[in-house]
Amino acid sequence: MDLATAFIEPPKRPATLDEAEQIIDALWRLLQDCREQLALNSSNSSLPPSQDRLAGKVKDRLSRQPSGKKRGAQEGHVAHTRDLVPEAAVDRIERHFPEARCACGGEIVIDPHPASRHQVFDLPEITFTVTEHQRFGGTCRCCQRFVTAQLPQETPSGQMGPGLIAWIALMSGHFRLSTRNIQSLLEMQWGLHFSTGALSEAQEPVAEWLEPLVEHIAEIVRQAPVAHADETTHFRGPSRHWLWVLCTPQLAFFRVHASRGMQAARQLLEDFSGILITDRHGAYGIHPLALRQLCWAHVIRNLERLSGRQGEPGALGLWLVKFARIIVQLEHRWRQSGYRSEHYRRRLLAARDNFRMALEQGQQAHVGQRTGNACKKLLADEPMLWTFLKSPGLDLTNNQAERALRPYVIWRKTSFFSQSERGDRFRAHVLTVSESCRRLDLCAYRLLRQVCDQGIRKQPVTIRLPIDHLYRIPPSRQLEYRSAA
Repeated sequence: MDLATAFIEPPKRPATLDEAEQIIDALWRLLQDCREQLALNSSNSSLPPSQDRLAGKVKDRLSRQPSGKKRGAQEGHVAHTRDLVPEAAVDRIERHFPEARCACGGEIVIDPHPASRHQVFDLPEITFTVTEHQRFGGTCRCCQRFVTAQLPQETPSGQMGPGLIAWIALMSGHFRLSTRNIQSLLEMQWGLHFSTGALSEAQEPVAEWLEPLVEHIAEIVRQAPVAHADETTHFRGPSRHWLWVLCTPQLAFFRVHASRGMQAARQLLEDFSGILITDRHGAYGIHPLALRQLCWAHVIRNLERLSGRQGEPGALGLWLVKFARIIVQLEHRWRQSGYRSEHYRRRLLAARDNFRMALEQGQQAHVGQRTGNACKKLLADEPMLWTFLKSPGLDLTNNQAERALRPYVIWRKTSFFSQSERGDRFRAHVLTVSESCRRLDLCAYRLLRQVCDQGIRKQPVTIRLPIDHLYRIPPSRQLEYRSAA
């Protein structure tokens, strides 16, 4: 009996016991699917923590035992204080001296150095500058033709200079403000009044100006020996698009694509030949299997979902989750030993064999069922779980890429986001520059201002990040990095 039509047509009483058993089995499978869907949360699926049910959060909070410690800094903690600014960098110094005589009547001799220094930081009153360009004309004495002066080539055609355009791009891309919030902040902080349309138009040339800089970042990222990749979705009108990221601890390269398939992954990676750390998404299958490391956090979440099932599948899932967590702990112990401990390496090799054996047993015991299919898929991906044994030092999670995508996700939720190809391009470019500057501990605004200054003057954008030296690893070191430990 077709379960879909069973809920559309009026219910019919089964004519035989076999028909009744078929209906019961179908309803039971449907019930199990519904229970599993209701149990999905951030710990056993790809759902973000923000979508976890409030009831579960409150229950977890109430189940925690109080530590008995008071709030705030604990006794014996290391104090952190602000360093004093050198006197040469202080804008104004006010010196305060004691009375000339002591309370006992004696004369006080003033020390040449202050007994203490107390610095107060404040913000100056903010204002803006306006440059007016006046074009004069004149009449030729000979031919009586009226001639008007031309504006210099570097003069902006609009009403916004490079500093203002860079500030708008930074507020939008780095601080994730909507266009209306940028408009309000301009009025409140600077006393400037621009329409939302003007603010949107101001961002249009920034993507073009940033193109050479973004291409340079992408070129260097693809030279890295190890990189992380991930993707997330957003809607442009009725159509769905994906933002892809390829990143390292120093750089992050973003690009938007209309697909989540292999073609998009191929355009993201291009000639990248290092070790790629990702989740289990199939599009990354274009990269050589021997140079892949799967994220163990994603694997554990998949196993947590398996452990929520009843009967033998749930018992198998619980055992696999426990064993996966032990594997992560063993790797941490091996890392702490500087990857010199043969004891932890032998235990990891034994854990690999036991983990594979449990998956094979699960596949055989549940052939044709969801649990058996899950074990079969994980067995197909299993070689990519152990790349860190051949190349010690790899991250076991894809947190680098997920942290890079987090600002984009927040930006998507707090604004109307992008409604055009131009907007997608701007967001990918400005995120590439701002996130890379953050990871390199550079000022993104200064860089954006320099880029906008060259762009607005119609000059070639020559600004680049100082990153050419990052991944110039000798060939011998590259072979050593990829060789078996």
